[in-house]
This record gives sequence, C-alpha cells and structure tokens, in this order.
Amino acid sequence: MSELLFGRMVGPFEPVVVAMSVVGTLAMCGALVFLARRRELGWWLVAGSFLPSGLSRLLNQLATGAPTPQSLILFAVGAVIPMVLGIGLGIYGLLSFQKFPLTAPSTRGITLRRFSASTVLAPLAMAVVFTLASLIPVVSLRAAYGEGMQLSLGLLLVSLISGFLLGLLPAGLLGLAHRSRWAWFLIAVSALASIGATVLTAGGSVLIFLFFATAVLAFFGWGRWGSIPEQKPARS
Repeated sequence: MSELLFGRMVGPFEPVVVAMSVVGTLAMCGALVFLARRRELGWWLVAGSFLPSGLSRLLNQLATGAPTPQSLILFAVGAVIPMVLGIGLGIYGLLSFQKFPLTAPSTRGITLRRFSASTVLAPLAMAVVFTLASLIPVVSLRAAYGEGMQLSLGLLLVSLISGFLLGLLPAGLLGLAHRSRWAWFLIAVSALASIGATVLTAGGSVLIFLFFATAVLAFFGWGRWGSIPEQKPARS
C-alpha cells in the first residue's frame, strides 16, 4: 500500500524526499486557490512551496551519490537555483499585487494586463532558466564519470523538453504576477507534464493526484479571472 501511494522508497533519505515533495506540491495547490481569488496569501504559499520542493530535489540528488566534489557542487547548484528563483518569484508576485487597492482583507483589486507579444517574453525567459538549471545535474554526471559517461543527443533532448515543461510552472506564476490570465494555461500544462513524469518514475498515486489537482486548480483560476476587468489603455 505504501509503495502504491508514495512509490518505491529505497534508502533512509527517500521517505524525507517524498514527504518534502508532497508538502511542496500541496502548498502550491493552496497557493493557486488563493491566487484565483486574488489573495496575497497565495504568493506566500508560492514562496513556501519552492522551499521543500527544492530541498527534496537537493537531497534526492545527493542521495544518489556524487563521486567527486565538482559533481557535488553541480548537483547542489542545479537544485538551489530553482529554489531561490521560486522563493523570489513569490516575493515578486506579492509586491506586484500590493500595488493595487484592497477590495477585501488581503484581497487586491487587480486589473488584467492586455495580451501582447511582450507579455510572453519574461515567462519564456523564466522557463528557459529553469530548463538550463535542470541540465546541470546531467552535466554533473559527465563531471563525475568523465569520458566514461557519454551524453547522448537523446538524453539531452529529453532533459531539455522535460525541463522546459516543468519550467512552465514558474513561468505561469510570473505571468500571474504580471496579471496575465493566459498564464494559468502554462501552469496546467506543467502540471500535466508532472503527472507524466511521476507515472514514468513510479512516484506514487499521491503525487499524481496532487499534480492532477494542480491542473484542475489552474483551470479554476482561469475561470475565476474571467470576471476581472482589463486595464484601460494608456492615453496618448
């Protein structure tokens, strides 16, 4: 039953890794509920969700073994960069919302930003940064095993695609900080990609359910933001 719910746990660190992943994903679900209602607490939960998720990624990578100090540093950097950026993203979103007046306790009367090509650039850049960070552990394997570890084109492509899809979560959150309603779809796509990754790695039904809930909440947020008025164009 435990393996069905949480996946196979090998080694003393695995239960801690799984618990941190569950807590981080659960906090993100809570964050989306509050952000759908334009509540500031959502951004606090965003920042809080990246902390256990980042620590679980770091602990999981370290538990797999890092034969050399160089590979150990690369493992740590690959886990710390997304964690720091995610926490900073929560702070940035909070400050962005606080520019608007309160309509209820901790609820901001934001206006939606009109879609344009420029609104996509910052979220896309965020996704690219997370993609590059996901490649660092792959590079660390080459640093650990030297010429004995051949980085095939297929492995790099899979790492790039999966890293980009998972990076759509922070990209979507950045879009929400910029008050872009379409950014909810990026979060939904990232959640669906996380479901696929969890199924392939036999990560357990609890995480699969939480990622499914994340996707559902993203569509819920998109629907809730449909009633928010768009900002008026600036007068020339």
